[in-house]
Amino acid sequence: MLANTGSRLLRMRFMLIPLVLAMLIGCHQIVDSKKPDEIHRLVEESLVDGVLSADASIAVTLGRSRTLSVWDIATQTLLHQWIGDDFEQANYHLALSENKQHLITAGKNNITIFNLVTGKLDLRWTAQGFNPDASVTSLFLSQTGGTIIVGMSDGSITVIKRSSMTMSLFKQHSAAVNHVELSDVEQQVLSSGLDGQVQVWASHSGEVINSFSRPQRITSVSFDEATGRLFIADALDNNAIFDSKTTLSVGKLDYLERYRYFRVALLINNANNLITATTKQTVIYWDAVSGKELFNWNITAFSAGTTVLSMKIQPNGKLLTLSSDGALESWVL
Repeated sequence: MLANTGSRLLRMRFMLIPLVLAMLIGCHQIVDSKKPDEIHRLVEESLVDGVLSADASIAVTLGRSRTLSVWDIATQTLLHQWIGDDFEQANYHLALSENKQHLITAGKNNITIFNLVTGKLDLRWTAQGFNPDASVTSLFLSQTGGTIIVGMSDGSITVIKRSSMTMSLFKQHSAAVNHVELSDVEQQVLSSGLDGQVQVWASHSGEVINSFSRPQRITSVSFDEATGRLFIADALDNNAIFDSKTTLSVGKLDYLERYRYFRVALLINNANNLITATTKQTVIYWDAVSGKELFNWNITAFSAGTTVLSMKIQPNGKLLTLSSDGALESWVL
């Protein structure tokens, strides 16, 4: 009797093993089966920075060789290009106006703005913070390029209004500013820093309207202006989706892994979905309401340390990613 019971248990174990293996293999195949709909490598070098236009029609690449290039994505043709000798300092940061008519670059302190309609230099000046040794850490251009926002390593932020030729300097953070953006009506600034703070503040006065905090340095931020939803993640699993007006948390991502570090984030579909990119090759698609991961995949790596620098939704509904290898990849969601 006991022998028969032991035999049945043994058979059950053997039956479960292939079943578990099949489930694991099946899950692995789902992840690995997601391939890019299209792939094109713009440059044959690693990038210092890269950005996509809001409508995913223009790509800007800043290579390790210090070459700055502007590309038409549909035709994969080069529109403008500048080499390192065209700049007084090596550049590290980029930003593109939403109307695609202006491009801003920054080195340690030097700021350069190009008119992409003419391809000519538009403006050049030296950025300063409250600390004389502060350097540029983030950039933003408004929809028309008329407002410029510059974040600095000392936590200061400069707002430049080109129409009125005014420049205002505010101390909004206690550590380096790693993200700045302006609302469509250009009355409020959203900024985040290595101090773990995210601030929403008045662009004309610097007065803080709402603030959010995480225990560690902020690594990714995405704001959906239509819904007012704000996704924030720090370096140690502390992520949340907030209502930016009430400052209340309305959800968070649900996963088991520890120290899942998100480098880039993008709220889409009226903030019902979220796309995140890790510091490596992984891109993850989430249900932002439940916090559940729907699926994930890896971008194509041409070198060690490949990661996503920028991602946007194309008019056809596909996701376009630009990697640190200078590769454009289109993905069906």
